[in-house]
Amino acid sequence: MTKKNVTTEKEIKVSIIMSLFNVEMYMRVAIESVLNQTLKEIELICINDGSTDYSFETAKEYAEKDDRVKIISYSESKGQAYARNKGIDIAKGKYIGFVDGDDWVEPDMFEKLYENAEKNQTQVSCCAAALYNELTKELDFQNAYYNLSLIPAEFDGKIFSHHDTKALLTGSINVALWNKIYRTDFMNKNKIRFPEYFIYEDMPFFYEVWFKAEKISLIRDYCYFYRVNRSGSTMSKIGSKVLDRVEMVALTYEMFKKQSYFEEIKTQVTSWIIDDLFHRFTLVEARYRKEFFFLMKKLFKNLDLKNVDKEALSKCYCYKEYSNVLNLKYEDFLQTLSDTYVCSKKTEQELRSEIRSSNYKTQVFYEGLIENLRTEYENNLRKQEEVLKEAYEKRLKSEINLLKTTGSVNG
Repeated sequence: MTKKNVTTEKEIKVSIIMSLFNVEMYMRVAIESVLNQTLKEIELICINDGSTDYSFETAKEYAEKDDRVKIISYSESKGQAYARNKGIDIAKGKYIGFVDGDDWVEPDMFEKLYENAEKNQTQVSCCAAALYNELTKELDFQNAYYNLSLIPAEFDGKIFSHHDTKALLTGSINVALWNKIYRTDFMNKNKIRFPEYFIYEDMPFFYEVWFKAEKISLIRDYCYFYRVNRSGSTMSKIGSKVLDRVEMVALTYEMFKKQSYFEEIKTQVTSWIIDDLFHRFTLVEARYRKEFFFLMKKLFKNLDLKNVDKEALSKCYCYKEYSNVLNLKYEDFLQTLSDTYVCSKKTEQELRSEIRSSNYKTQVFYEGLIENLRTEYENNLRKQEEVLKEAYEKRLKSEINLLKTTGSVNG
């Protein structure tokens, strides 16, 4: 079979890393969106992370047709972080990018980011992203976190660093890895890799990149499409791995503490950690909630509160819950919570028992939230999502108010 699009190592401008784990239903769209880039001098590194479906075979099919496709395969899953790190290790491009196997990108994404990075000689270049809801089949371009609208226009066309964005570091800048490209020599020189065998590994990876990069730039073009609400996704079946969130937040907090301006943003960082962890607590499956509680309490006790603006901190959205975590026993703490906070107190077994006794045929994915329930279960889910959305919006407003109170932003 004659292969097409043969690219020598010297010509590779961007290495695109794609971790694959049971995404055969979606990966053709992802792979073809990469191989059809207007920037032809690319390589696609597919890492099969122990898939049990036909993801590996599908990747091989593309590799047989296009020399730009490289494959690494593991018989057992080692996790996305491990897979991505192996991709970084063998990347030959001047820059590195990431595309998830269930997402897709615009045909000119990597050409635009490459040209932007080369023009400005930046180590990191970012673009805007849209969300695609797998349940509703709708595209969302309005999510402020992903479309970069939380980053002021003053950064357009500018070269900047984390020092310039210190007021935006806790919730305004998207920590996702896939709407950016990274200079390969910068990554290797600073030995930047994902913490392995954890989930939520994007967070510490992002902050290590951001804190070490001296030159960053952005474009506001929508180049990446992120699929959400997909059954079987990594985040829909996290189980006990939700406990990793606390460790990843703790690791990130240590990075913040090393910054020269930490004292200036300590209050907003503390508030961000409190709100983030308590929000995650509301999503924890019942059988892991107690362990999460004690991990969260330990981290809360280790927060550096010296010179923190206590009045401003008391206005953060979850301050009451933060105080209760510190001061109450677990059983007493649960009594303080309303159902709007804890999504479900039922165990997976209880839910399955209820469904078996009903007339509805349905599949249950219970990992703190319940997906794809029909009739009355669907109605409960919609109500639950509305509550969580409202809570998120309140948290976002709370953070903005906190930034105003501490003088980090004007207006």
